[in-house]
Amino acid sequence: MSRPALRLLRVIRAYSVTPHMRRIVLGGEGLTGFPDGHESANFKLLLPPADGGPLNLDDLRATDRATRPIVRTYTVRYYDAERQEVAVDFMMHRNHGPASGWAAQASPGDEVGFAGPGQPKFVNAEADWFFFAGDMSALPAIGANIERLPPAAKGHAVLEVLSEEDRQELTFPKGIKVTWVINPEPERSNTLLLDAVKRQPWLSGQPSVWAAGEGQTARALRHYFKRERQVEKHNLYTSGYWQIGMTEDVHQIAKRKE
Repeated sequence: MSRPALRLLRVIRAYSVTPHMRRIVLGGEGLTGFPDGHESANFKLLLPPADGGPLNLDDLRATDRATRPIVRTYTVRYYDAERQEVAVDFMMHRNHGPASGWAAQASPGDEVGFAGPGQPKFVNAEADWFFFAGDMSALPAIGANIERLPPAAKGHAVLEVLSEEDRQELTFPKGIKVTWVINPEPERSNTLLLDAVKRQPWLSGQPSVWAAGEGQTARALRHYFKRERQVEKHNLYTSGYWQIGMTEDVHQIAKRKE
């Protein structure tokens, strides 16, 4: 399997979408050859190393962790081929990790590495109806998905955010019922998102389901949709984007074992 393209990009602009979501728009010559239609796809973001030194992509395999670029996984929010820009949304934690801490301070001209993107994860547009579920880490991919829905699409979207002010103005078709779940402490184990999903009435016909977020919650959602609702495999996508009590490095190892 070939390695994803490694690109050096620059920050074009940065701004807050909501109080706890910040959008960083990247550009530069490194975007040459970037593929169309890969919104919602995962990629690896490479940030300046922990020792505070400059970003050097050649140090990616350095034995000293302090001098290696910091690698985190994100999803493509949108790609504008005409303007040669790619946007990434960052959930801004109260206690910043390396990525959200970088995003909080990012300014035009700052350099980052970008490896990818992988394959996009879209719902099956031929389904009878649609069900989206996710926390704030999943909102960028959900936002990219709904922009591809037909105008007559119907179904549910259950979205968890940190506060009322973090509700985003997403362009859902009128037939999609949107339910917002407020959870100011996502780092604590709970079933708020799962419970809200289970309260939604099940529609007739075959749905296409897209769900992502905290790992334990994502597994519980998959069990519900697969076992209790009998959603067919080709119409069911679930993914754990992060997990309570785990760094990304440990979480990614755990996901590979699964």
